[in-house]
Amino acid sequence: MIIPHFFVLFFLNIAAGFVAFIGWWGTLFTGRLPEFAYSYLSGYVRWYTRVQAYGALLLTDQYPPFSLRDEPDYPVRIAIPPRDRLNRFAVLFRIILVIPAAVVNLVVQYGAGTIVPIVAWVIALITGKLPKSLHLAYTAVLRYSTRLNCYSTMLTAAYPWGLFGDGLAVPDDLAPVEPDAPAESGGPAESDAGDLTPAAPREETPGEASEDAEAPGEDPSVDAEVPRDDALDDAIAPGYEIPDDLAVPEYAVPGGLAAGPPADWRLLLTRGARRLLGTFIGIGIVVAGITIASSVLSNVGPNNLATAIAARHAVDVASEALTGALHNYQNTVQGCTDAGCVEGADGHFATAFTDFANTVRGTPVPDSASSAKNAVYADATKLARDLIRLSHLGPTITPDQYGSANTALGVSQTLNQFQTDYSALTTVLESYKE
Repeated sequence: MIIPHFFVLFFLNIAAGFVAFIGWWGTLFTGRLPEFAYSYLSGYVRWYTRVQAYGALLLTDQYPPFSLRDEPDYPVRIAIPPRDRLNRFAVLFRIILVIPAAVVNLVVQYGAGTIVPIVAWVIALITGKLPKSLHLAYTAVLRYSTRLNCYSTMLTAAYPWGLFGDGLAVPDDLAPVEPDAPAESGGPAESDAGDLTPAAPREETPGEASEDAEAPGEDPSVDAEVPRDDALDDAIAPGYEIPDDLAVPEYAVPGGLAAGPPADWRLLLTRGARRLLGTFIGIGIVVAGITIASSVLSNVGPNNLATAIAARHAVDVASEALTGALHNYQNTVQGCTDAGCVEGADGHFATAFTDFANTVRGTPVPDSASSAKNAVYADATKLARDLIRLSHLGPTITPDQYGSANTALGVSQTLNQFQTDYSALTTVLESYKE
């Protein structure tokens, strides 16, 4: 069901790369992301976030719309700050500044996207929903990834933080929250699970500031609103759900972009969710380590040694056949009395180079020898092609005309280059034995 979105996002992503590049230059000179780039990149991040929440993380079963606009009725939304001035120095070095956050995101994505999705899919298939802590952990992963995307595309100046949510961890077995004010007063009870629906502001009383104020360390950057797990509904006392008509109006601006995340968009993770995030990081580090080790070992491991030995043997056998063909060619040319005889020898020698080129192309070599192999193949192919041209000059051609054609094709130079590249290939293959 998500394949159509992936197809569209493939092209949207290509366009986003060009727009981000142009927007980077515009921001560097003007200090502000151009309006067209801001609008398109905002829409792209919205679309991508909705698809990730639906297809990869199973945070909602509501099919994402094919839209770049903000969709108020969709359960997964992001709040993007208004277009404002950015620090040009930070914009200039954005690609460097983003590296630490990108590494963290990559590790978390490795951990959250390997074994866990299969387990989560099976659980959701059987029970119809994700476990509470897993739902919150996936929400944190999606929110961090979205913040990184928005920072990378200069939609916000806030560095991506808050992987482990906002504030202290809450118990896994959330107790029902008793309201501090009667229901008719319009005071919503905030869920410990991080219900992200915008709430109406209410007047604080002494001792309540810690509940409604921004949590220490809370990142005011791009936030993501995701549907609350059904299991968290019990954490809110009946009758204290936040009515739709109490949405905070100051967060709505033209174009459907939010001026910033409402206060109750804080993500309060359970201890279980935080432990899962720690597990994601651990798995991600292991997977990344295995990937790096495999890449390193691919150049020095025993498999490459065996490949190099086999390649050297195959190349040597082909070289011996080519050397034999060269001796035959030289003997034939020395005995020729006319141009037709030489051209016939050229044709046979071209066939020998073609066979050699095909052998080299079909011989597996270690990665470090690929460029040398390609050079030898290119030289042998060119020699075969040039010799075929010489063989078709015609029987009436004079020796001077033949020599001029040979010089024009550069057969001698190509032959010298072939010998140099062949020597380089054998040197690389021999280095694996040392």
